[in-house]
Amino acid sequence: MRAAFVVGETRVVREVPDLRVSSVPVRSNNIAEYQGLIFLLRHLEDLERKGRPRNAYRICGDSQLVIRQIRGEYRVTAPHLVPLHREASRLSSALDVEFEWVPRERNPAGFLLEQ
Repeated sequence: MRAAFVVGETRVVREVPDLRVSSVPVRSNNIAEYQGLIFLLRHLEDLERKGRPRNAYRICGDSQLVIRQIRGEYRVTAPHLVPLHREASRLSSALDVEFEWVPRERNPAGFLLEQ
């Protein structure tokens, strides 16, 4: 599976490794969506660490589950998503970010995955 994000002119597509749960690989769209968010948040963190002026970011995602969980509207009930949610929350807490759900057809990162 792959995850993608777009920041300005930067477009990134990365392979998402399977999670290992009780030594069994687990793969799902939700894992890829959380991994994509984590890749993006680490990218923003790196930009600020390298001296980019601190900005407010609006992160748009097409996964209602991930966006609503990260905004605290939904609980995280799937055990394998808990560590991913925790990492995304930790990273986002250090940045000035807001999260917005957008339909898949309006998500520019989605077009990268279709190629």
